[in-house]
Amino acid sequence: MIAEGPLPVTVQRHDRLSQLQLTQVLALVRSATGADGVAPLSEQALLAVRGAHPASGPVHFLGYAGRHLRGYAHLGAVAADEPATAEVVVDPSWRRRGIGWSLIQVLEDHVGQVGSPGGGSLRLWSHGDLDAARALARHHGFTIVRELWQMRRSLQPGSAPLPQVRLPDGFRARHFVVGHDEPAWLGVNARAFADHPEQGRMTRDDVDRRIAEPWFDAEGFILIEDVRGPGPVLAASHWTKVVAADSQTSPSPGRPAGLPTGGEVYVVGVDPAYQGMGLGRSVTVLGLTHLRARGLAEAMLYVDGDNLAAVATYTGLDFNRFAVDIMYGRIVHTPM
Repeated sequence: MIAEGPLPVTVQRHDRLSQLQLTQVLALVRSATGADGVAPLSEQALLAVRGAHPASGPVHFLGYAGRHLRGYAHLGAVAADEPATAEVVVDPSWRRRGIGWSLIQVLEDHVGQVGSPGGGSLRLWSHGDLDAARALARHHGFTIVRELWQMRRSLQPGSAPLPQVRLPDGFRARHFVVGHDEPAWLGVNARAFADHPEQGRMTRDDVDRRIAEPWFDAEGFILIEDVRGPGPVLAASHWTKVVAADSQTSPSPGRPAGLPTGGEVYVVGVDPAYQGMGLGRSVTVLGLTHLRARGLAEAMLYVDGDNLAAVATYTGLDFNRFAVDIMYGRIVHTPM
């Protein structure tokens, strides 16, 4: 039996993880996923864990009790004029021992040092809106600053049918071509998500990293182009994602591990110059049709809860809220 009460924690800061540290952090993630039923780290954080970013980007904090890794925190790149965003995971068998709070204190110290004079702001993701995270946030004065909804719909036979897609005259749909379409897509993505805290900042390196992932499928990356002019112009896109169940998730009962059961509406973007033409809905349906043709049982997506237009679009396509991720925030004060 593990004793209760505060535990002495040593926190190490690293710009990049060694192979041993990587193995330990991924084991910690698997353990937390199994206990909570939801992964504690986002895709972006997991890419960083695996070394997909330069040393000038995210920072890793490893919390040790003795020689054993019991907690991990990922801090995104910090800009002096913007809130810092972090994700924290603690070994389920060692929770309520002060490990999470020790990591948060180190995060705040770091943010205070690199943030604006007098302090900055730290924001923490709670994936799955867990009770323990709510209690910790409430106790230490964090408030909710963002809600990210996960919405799902069935793709199985007998579920709500997908509407027919009729593109406006002068528009066509095709698949993404690797090595050709990246610049145009990045331009539309930046304009479509100009006010989005993560998506609008995607770089060519970010795209290339995802294209290199095992899940990437160019046929599931659908583009709508305006071909009325001298050359085609990208107007909208839907990047779908299908990930096989792996060791970080629990496969559905009666379904072998490694076999995908659902797909994701990963990124849907419409150039602001083409908004109001119904292209977002059309390209979303084209992506869902692709996922259904692959024999997948379900589709899911993430959308900010206050994005009423997007929520209405997805609700109209028979998506329903399934889960929610919460971002908490508070001001970090440091001596002048």
